[in-house]
Formats: sequence, structure tokens, C-alpha cells
Amino acid sequence: MAISDFLLENVQQEETKEVHLKRFKSPFVIRSIDESLNDTLKKRATIKKKNRQGVAIPEFNNDKYIDSLMSACVITPDLKDAQLQESYRTVGDEAATLKAMLKIGEYATLMQEIQSLNGFDEDINDLVEEAKND
Repeated sequence: MAISDFLLENVQQEETKEVHLKRFKSPFVIRSIDESLNDTLKKRATIKKKNRQGVAIPEFNNDKYIDSLMSACVITPDLKDAQLQESYRTVGDEAATLKAMLKIGEYATLMQEIQSLNGFDEDINDLVEEAKND
């Protein structure tokens, strides 16, 4: 084992995978993300609320985190594309576009594939609990 095995240029940075859903002619393409981006997503999903004593307490929004994670991992279709957003009447909201496009089961399938690609064999709710505790 050599330290060079761990250098940035010798490590696969991003994995991608095609996910075929019956209703769509083309596959969705998803990507893995690194922990620094995941940390950013967790921070965006956390707000601080003051308790009765005036102490700021972090409050984690599960739905916002999952929406951000899903949006960050979908490469194709481009959820930021204006034409796509206009088609689904979700202008300016990537997460809403993805939700409008997919049926419940399709969304769950895509979520499972994203988890797997990112190295998790756990349920997304377990990931949310882990994120809450960070």
C-alpha cells in the first residue's frame, strides 16, 4: 500500500449510472457526490430557532435535505432547464420539477439508486437520522 493510492489524481471522483424508468424514452443519469457537498446540503436543510431561553437550537428539515440530495445527484434530465421546468409548471424549483415528473414508485426507485451509488445500503430515513445527529 502506497500513499499515492490515496492521492486525488488516483481516486475515482464521481460515478454515474443510468436509471431506466418505463415511462421515459431516455434514462435518468445520476451521479455520486462527495461528503463536502453532502455536508453543504445538510447545512442548507438546517435552520436555527431560538428556544424559550433564547438559545439557538439547530432544526433539521428532512424533506428539504432529501429534495436537495435528489436534485444534486440527478444529471439528466437537467432539472435546471427552463423548458423542462415550464413543462411541469415548476419554474425555479429543481426539486419540484423532479417530483412533478415522477410517480411515487419511480421517485422511490430513483432515490434507492442514488443511495446505492453513494455507497449506502441503508434506507434514506436512516441517512436523515444520521444527518440530524451531525
